[in-house]
Amino acid sequence: MTSYGYRLFSFQVFRGSKRTPLNLSDCKGDPYQEIAESLLKVLSVGTSVGDPTDDSQALVMEEGTFGKPALRVEEVQIVDNTIRATVWAGKFGSHEKAIGDTAGTDTDIKDKAASNLFRIVLAFPEEGDTGILAVETIGRSCPVSQLTRWMTKKSRDEATHGTNEGTWWRISVNPLADEDRLAEMIREGQAQTLVLVRHATTAGRTRAVKDVEITASLAVSSRMEQAVRIVQGWYRSSKQAEETQEPGVTNAQGARQLAALVGPQIVDMELDDGWVQIEDPDGQVKRVRPTQMADVFTYRLSEDQPPVTPRFYAAVRETAVALQLAVRVGIDWPVS
Repeated sequence: MTSYGYRLFSFQVFRGSKRTPLNLSDCKGDPYQEIAESLLKVLSVGTSVGDPTDDSQALVMEEGTFGKPALRVEEVQIVDNTIRATVWAGKFGSHEKAIGDTAGTDTDIKDKAASNLFRIVLAFPEEGDTGILAVETIGRSCPVSQLTRWMTKKSRDEATHGTNEGTWWRISVNPLADEDRLAEMIREGQAQTLVLVRHATTAGRTRAVKDVEITASLAVSSRMEQAVRIVQGWYRSSKQAEETQEPGVTNAQGARQLAALVGPQIVDMELDDGWVQIEDPDGQVKRVRPTQMADVFTYRLSEDQPPVTPRFYAAVRETAVALQLAVRVGIDWPVS
């Protein structure tokens, strides 16, 4: 059963490789909303094949498209302070044939990229350096990285003329986390376990290998609620670290916190990694650890059939409005 939903990200824009985010309303005289609209329309002209790196593009030229990811944007639309678009994303050679309902109506698609259509929304504040990006999910698929990396590459390509490189724009995204949603996922997850790991160095000291792995149930006594409080602490520490540039909780520190739930004999085992493992109703196994929390957030909308477009945009708006205050983003979302 395929599920449909969406993920939310905050995004910032940087000039080239610089590290200071720009005011989205003034990227060297132009609002980024206009720049993003232009870049998305560039990505609608043809199919972008492979990864947006020079090495990957060289491989496409040398080896062809088979096995390479593909992306094409279409239906770019401005609605107030948002951009709405749809994105075809898939992979060349992932399927051999599209079969019809009767013999003789099949189509060979070995040289095509079997793709799904994803809706996206870019929302911009009147002033400030942080916007919100919503990307539809289909099962495990969410083409956010593919899309934003191609937007950056197209911007750089447009700014490059021979050996001269002009101004180009790099878009960077981070998943929007929701503390209440995180606690809910842990409490309602189908696979309610925690995993603790210790690594050791090989004899030749060439790499680290897993030495010990301990799996414990969260259904024991009050362990579930204690785990929720620990993970919420990771979340708050992570948000504080973003704001103050101070280090957050490490995976090793998180492992020791979880080990204390299992027993004192586990705490002193020099564990260096640990996570709360949950399996959502889609069967996706997700690991929640101090340095990997925000990517577990997927908001499901429907099963088997994609939600109608008005419902998709309404759900994105409702969730984003509820989250944006916590991440200090002020966006006046269109009503419809």
